[in-house]
Amino acid sequence: MLTAEIDIAGERLLLHPHRALYWPRLRWLVVSDLHLGKAAHLRKGGLALPEGHDAHTLQRLDGLLAAFKPERLIILGDLFHSSHNSAWAPFAEWCAQQQEAIHLVPGNHDVLADRRYAEAGIRVCDESVEEGPFVFTHDGTADLGGYVLGGHLHPGVVLKGMGRQRLRLPCFWFGARNGLLPAFGMGTGLHLIEPLPGERVHACTDQAVLDVSGALAGHSPSRRTK
Repeated sequence: MLTAEIDIAGERLLLHPHRALYWPRLRWLVVSDLHLGKAAHLRKGGLALPEGHDAHTLQRLDGLLAAFKPERLIILGDLFHSSHNSAWAPFAEWCAQQQEAIHLVPGNHDVLADRRYAEAGIRVCDESVEEGPFVFTHDGTADLGGYVLGGHLHPGVVLKGMGRQRLRLPCFWFGARNGLLPAFGMGTGLHLIEPLPGERVHACTDQAVLDVSGALAGHSPSRRTK
């Protein structure tokens, strides 16, 4: 797979096609918006959604952990989509098999009882984690003092080609003081952005992270919440 390297606030970061960020200096692997249990939650409401999204999400995460062998896995919110359902037990079992410390910076969807996270061995942080030049939080558009890295919006872009071709892809977005990670989970949808000149955008395909900054121009990400 083809990763991309980017310098942000004087730190080298790696961007992976699986929609994850790796900070080599501290060996932190960072992902956002897994939304585990979303399909099970919607099925309880009567929607006939297929199984498999959660398993695929965790398989991709397994691959990243094997490749990078991080000291810490940071999840920037919206780990579980809603209230407790049948999808939590397989994830808790997955957590028990991991060697890395798992930290959750809670998001607006993280409404489970504290004991659920504790039993799974997940350390729940405050609303943000500050380390070096970065502030890690769920809402990547927040103004928190340092360079903010977060998610929440599920950023994506539309790439246009000849013959009216249009391709929608999840992306990383980096502005002057804020950066957004794409949603790591499957079936999470996209919030399309149109970056300003000078902002950097890296789109994710299944096999590569592509710098598409020069192909895009327009407006910066919306500040609306989902």
